[in-house]
Amino acid sequence: MLPTAAFSRRLTRAGALVFACFAFAFLTLHLYSPISYKLYHDPKRLHVAVFATSGNYFLCQLHLSAALLGFPAPVFINWNDEEDKDEMKQHLAKIEGALSYLESIPSHQQDDLVLMMDGFDIWFQLPHDYILQRYHQVVARAHERHVQAFGEELVAKHNIRNTVIFGPDKSCAPAGQDHVSCWAIPESWLPPMSFGPDTDHGRAMHNRPRWLNSGTVIGPARELKDVFERALQQNRDNHVTDSDQFYFSHVFGVQSYARRLLKLEYDAARGCDVAGDQEFLHPQHVDPKKKSIPNTDGRTEYYIGLDWSSDMFQTAGFYADYLTWIRHNQTSQYIQQQSETGNYHHHFTLPEDLLGRGPSEDKDLSSIDPALASWQSLPLATNTASKTVPTVMHINGKKGYRHLWWPRNWFFPYIEPMLKALRRQGIKNIGGDREALAGAWTFLKGEYGWEEWNTVCGRYEDRLMGKTKEPD
Repeated sequence: MLPTAAFSRRLTRAGALVFACFAFAFLTLHLYSPISYKLYHDPKRLHVAVFATSGNYFLCQLHLSAALLGFPAPVFINWNDEEDKDEMKQHLAKIEGALSYLESIPSHQQDDLVLMMDGFDIWFQLPHDYILQRYHQVVARAHERHVQAFGEELVAKHNIRNTVIFGPDKSCAPAGQDHVSCWAIPESWLPPMSFGPDTDHGRAMHNRPRWLNSGTVIGPARELKDVFERALQQNRDNHVTDSDQFYFSHVFGVQSYARRLLKLEYDAARGCDVAGDQEFLHPQHVDPKKKSIPNTDGRTEYYIGLDWSSDMFQTAGFYADYLTWIRHNQTSQYIQQQSETGNYHHHFTLPEDLLGRGPSEDKDLSSIDPALASWQSLPLATNTASKTVPTVMHINGKKGYRHLWWPRNWFFPYIEPMLKALRRQGIKNIGGDREALAGAWTFLKGEYGWEEWNTVCGRYEDRLMGKTKEPD
């Protein structure tokens, strides 16, 4: 036991060191506020790439929503490719097809944003300009978080940034809890009580989204290419499972571990308290005999991050109880009633970027229904935990929701008149920048092709409108 005076001096020195570290972090955050942060690239275009070897009704849910919401014609990757019976080879073909497509993008477009997604369980809810705007917001928010966690000096020195953004998941799959992709990744930035008192304790439905879902991703073409190359190499070098998500998650986990290790070494060199970093890198809930310790030799930084609050990508898995469709012009009375009872968790206000806007602003749709002039008048899928209105709905998990939720889309009652209006205005079907309602580009083994709308989705139009219940 230390004598009282010696203990006091030791405590004073320790306090001074901790204070110095906090002071440094405060000054860093103050001097390098996110207000001055600018994205290093200026994307001029959005490329939409969809993994689809063939067409069906569910692919046309995605394609129709893209057409109604002004997206460019998508590229169907591996279109008409023969699916290998060997699941390992099939997943390799998916990653290889994506790599081949990304490499085909001209060098002067390698900084353009590419949105890549699975083809059979996804649709859009908002127009494409919201994807671009929210991508920038998520990147900037991640930068702010990095400055707070690591300090601007470390962020700048090691170029720590999140510019390849995957969708979030509420469970770690298919890896086990001892795998680096499950325990070494950052905490979600949603508040600790987002899903009630059981948040992050017990059932997956009460978890904050923290893990990577590979069904949706957006980022600059050249950076996506690096990520896919690394995932493919992981698959070839150490094949563990036939899930591509496992390998993307592994790259993310190693990156996160390496970032935290850099912080520990940096803080330790300055005499700061590193107990938090040590606890993160050696979690008590993970069996040390089973825990995978990643090899951080070579490149570990791939600029991967997640859309934790689902501003862009909303996954359905374990989220069914926390998704609802809200007409925001009818919520004011409900909000007032809830505020009187002290329940502040049900305050649903329209996101700022939707205020004063509506789906008819770029297309002349106001004659169809005055409600189309404002997002406030339309039922929008809303995440009740993060209070966000996502741009993309990803129906992972229970696939039956693809049938149940499709008629809940705000555009469902207007599909037929909207299609007529868009066709009356004219569809861009010539040149490289074609509209989604014209059809889709196809890509297979380095070769591009084109499929007309009527060939891919024409026969499903009545079913998509709810006129028929069975496939045509």
